[in-house]
Amino acid sequence: MTIIERFEAMKKSGAEVQRPLELFGELDPKNTIAHLEAKTATFSDGAVPIKYKALAAISAAVALDSPSCIMNNVKLATMNGASKAEIMEVIAVARFAKAATVISSSAPALEWLAAREKQE
Repeated sequence: MTIIERFEAMKKSGAEVQRPLELFGELDPKNTIAHLEAKTATFSDGAVPIKYKALAAISAAVALDSPSCIMNNVKLATMNGASKAEIMEVIAVARFAKAATVISSSAPALEWLAAREKQE
């Protein structure tokens, strides 16, 4: 199946093919196909239901600031039974996780400020 055929199949299934993925597909069809195959394998039935995989992906996409991934995974989650409340809760979890990384990333500067304050 060509990359064009894969994109058409995605559209028929209700998925949106975002412009960055289209560009990637135009420039490197082989690796784009590998990416799509990995996504298919990751989001197939397994120990974790697809709904929960999609909810986890929403949280990760929010924390990583990826609007197209957020949208696609919200659609996937709702198609697999996720409620608005569940989606809003994983977005809140992402907000907390992202805030925690901000504090953690600031640790060296906070230590410097604390040490400076002790010297004064």
